[in-house]
Amino acid sequence: MPIQVKDYIWEETDETVLITVPLKGVPSNRVDIFSIDDYIKVSYPPYIFEVCLFSEVEDTKSKATFGSGVIKFQLVKKNSSKWNQLHAPESEDKEFMIRKREEAVGKAHEKAEKEKERKAAEKRKQEKLALQEQMKLEQEERARIDAIKEEERKKATEAIERWKENQKLQSTSIEEEKDSLKDNVIRSKDTFMSETNADLTVGKNHELIPKPAAKKQAPPNKQRTNDEKREFLEKSVPEPRASGSISVSFTPRVFKTAARESKAPEEEEWLKKMASASRKTDTANTDAVDMEEMNPVWLKDKGIGFYKAGNYVAAINAFTAAIVLDDSIPSLYSNRAACHLQLKQYKECIQDCTSSLELLDPPVPANCASRCKAHVRRGTAYMQIQEYVLALQDYELALKLDPKNVDLKNDSERIRKFIQGST
Repeated sequence: MPIQVKDYIWEETDETVLITVPLKGVPSNRVDIFSIDDYIKVSYPPYIFEVCLFSEVEDTKSKATFGSGVIKFQLVKKNSSKWNQLHAPESEDKEFMIRKREEAVGKAHEKAEKEKERKAAEKRKQEKLALQEQMKLEQEERARIDAIKEEERKKATEAIERWKENQKLQSTSIEEEKDSLKDNVIRSKDTFMSETNADLTVGKNHELIPKPAAKKQAPPNKQRTNDEKREFLEKSVPEPRASGSISVSFTPRVFKTAARESKAPEEEEWLKKMASASRKTDTANTDAVDMEEMNPVWLKDKGIGFYKAGNYVAAINAFTAAIVLDDSIPSLYSNRAACHLQLKQYKECIQDCTSSLELLDPPVPANCASRCKAHVRRGTAYMQIQEYVLALQDYELALKLDPKNVDLKNDSERIRKFIQGST
């Protein structure tokens, strides 16, 4: 049954209403607020604040702020006037309040649906604008590509025209060369005929008799032409290629498969698991100087001795070394939590107490005392970090395990009164 909060403060003007509600030691991150035009509900177990307002307010303009252990509501009235009272006249009627809660929930759902539809419409609008913008960008990109294509087409057309012109000029020059060669052949033929006729003489019977032929010599130009050809052929042969070497390096890999055939994320996860398993199974104490220091029970007794002597840091080291050797002993965590509590290391104390309670599951009469100690130490640590509700829960659990403990009863009652603001 939740506890109704009655010790709130409210004040008003013609335009606004200010309500101050105490949180009674509950952190702000555990407060649940539900508000509508004429209904406000604040839930922070084990407390609840509920009010049906005298008149409607502007829910969108109103706000709630946290600070100094209270929550402040600043409400803006729809109609400017004095209320002179915060609650609606029918607030004492339970049926009216039940109906009002249902109406508030219905309004909240309707408002949420409208807001959802508004956001959906806004999203569709934004998507439409984004699509139009994307289409515009694509159209501009297509226009740019078409312009580039047109430019390239013009360049290709001009290149083809230039090539045709060159081909036409080349064909003209070839025809001229052919004509020139034909003329040279004709002239050479005429010259040959004239030279042949000059080598003939007229005989007695008017017959043409060739003159004695002189010894022919190879023209020097022909020999020089062959030398030039040989020199040209020698120059055209390329030099042998220089020798060289190419070095190939491979990426180092743990697995034997090629990188293109591997699945890198799965391999990394598997390697991490293997490394974690190897660390967990490596329980050798490298600082041990004899066999006794490899015994978790001996280290536990050693830590208890350090704790009784007031050397809490050495006790933590001894309990930690024992946990490394065997992490299934609940008392190691509970004893180390007591050391952390003495050193004001409250978060570490809470963590060790939680680990101890997890190992003490299932709860049986044999581990009742150990569970009680763990709850008390964790509750004390919660008190120091101002988590009063959690501290009360741990003390009440410890009191169930040891109902005859007077100190636990007094401490639980003191925490409860502190939360309720009576101290």
